[in-house]
Amino acid sequence: MRCAVFYPIDDFNEPDFLTLQADDRFHCILHSGEIALADRITMILVIFVVRRAASGLCDMFIINKFFRPDGTTNKTCMRKTDIPAVNIEKVIDETATRFATGLKLQGRIAMQWDQLDLRQITGQDQQIERIKAWGRLTNIRVKS
Repeated sequence: MRCAVFYPIDDFNEPDFLTLQADDRFHCILHSGEIALADRITMILVIFVVRRAASGLCDMFIINKFFRPDGTTNKTCMRKTDIPAVNIEKVIDETATRFATGLKLQGRIAMQWDQLDLRQITGQDQQIERIKAWGRLTNIRVKS
């Protein structure tokens, strides 16, 4: 069975973090853009939503990466799994809103998510092409 392993935002040390089996597809991807934090630290949030073919459920992967002025980085990875497809739009909206509201309450900018809608793209290769053409995930690597 063919699968694709995604290495989002240089997560080369966790190759199984975002693995799509042959019939799995992305639902959408949300990207925060660069967010300036204290001490010249830049943060990027990316939310990946995957439709799992075998179960009919969705998984959400949230990657929060910090870039420091000295060139070091660190990341946090969160996931929500087994989300019923009928609830996924609500979960996406609530999650995106929670992060944006949290940043705004901390005195940060009002964040606007850039969303890549892949709901209607049924082929895995076509999804990968759209992700690359989108250009927001410049460091993504795919291994089939």
